[in-house]
Amino acid sequence: MKWEVAIRKQVGDGPNAFSLDMSFASDARRLVLFGPSGAGKTMTLKAIAGLVRPDAGRIAFDGEAMFDAGAGVDLAARSRRLGYLFQEYALFPHLTVRQNIAFGLDSGLRNPRRGRADETTDRWLDALELRRLQARFPDQLSGGQRQRVALARALAASPRALLLDEPFAAMDLPLRGKLRAELHELQARFALPIVLITHDSADVDAFADEIVYIDAGRATASQVPVQEESAMKSSARNQLTGRVSRILPGAVDDEVEIALPGGQSIVAIVTHESVTKLGLAVGIDAFALVKASSVIVVADLDGARLSARNQLAGTIVRMQPGAVNAEVVIDVGGGATIVALVTQGSASSLALAPGVAASAVFKASSVIVGVPR
Repeated sequence: MKWEVAIRKQVGDGPNAFSLDMSFASDARRLVLFGPSGAGKTMTLKAIAGLVRPDAGRIAFDGEAMFDAGAGVDLAARSRRLGYLFQEYALFPHLTVRQNIAFGLDSGLRNPRRGRADETTDRWLDALELRRLQARFPDQLSGGQRQRVALARALAASPRALLLDEPFAAMDLPLRGKLRAELHELQARFALPIVLITHDSADVDAFADEIVYIDAGRATASQVPVQEESAMKSSARNQLTGRVSRILPGAVDDEVEIALPGGQSIVAIVTHESVTKLGLAVGIDAFALVKASSVIVVADLDGARLSARNQLAGTIVRMQPGAVNAEVVIDVGGGATIVALVTQGSASSLALAPGVAASAVFKASSVIVGVPR
């Protein structure tokens, strides 16, 4: 799976002219296009989706050209099989939740019948917990419910990837946090590649495996301003694969243990609902996602008293200095490594260096569990 984008687009002329000259390639499962408002992020996303036609260049996904000006290729948006979530969700106000989800399943512009029943719509009503809301109209829904309807509509068409246009921009801060968590869980459940555009570094922290920084219509990832560096690096995620070795039911959440190939294990706190939806059971393959910014490094674990449940012992194999933090890579056995971000002062005082024994420590509540597709 790889995105390849190299396009040019001129909009308008005179003092209000805007020139897009975008070029990047990425095989990240969660790619974030990050930059200020008006930088060209939405135009780039719409070009990928087939909603804007570039003047020149090429767009490909997973080796398939969706647009190639030189070869005369320009697939229609529907043929690209990419789910697009608009910033304002673009739900049809005169259609119910069920009708909105079903709208993209048929060709043509005819609205789905109010009482229409079909397996695909039912599946996504249940998957996104919308069954009880199926007869409501968009103006009868909360912001989070509208987002789930828009996601269900995009997913009902069986897309190869999701394109998200600033999905949290219109929400207040508490709702943003909740929906970021829901969307991240959804992506982990269905393992769909995501391209998300944002000007909010909190979205970068929550989602990005890789970031393309966009400014004035151009990708400038190699020239990211220093003040953005810590926000971007803190988005780095660790993915550790293993097998579920234990599930301990709790009053509200369950405790899930994942055994790693090197003999150590990770504990995660997972809701009852998520355990069921993911089909978690002892013996199945699973993976754990942990932000690098959630990991602390302990040089002497024997002498430390820590409340964090996860304490993976290993050896530092690489140190990468940064403008603010040092990136510390720890080998925890079985071919697995985990990345932590440590301030330069802490790295110096702990005498961290390649070859030094150290432990990666993080809370069970900071772990997101997923299962392979």
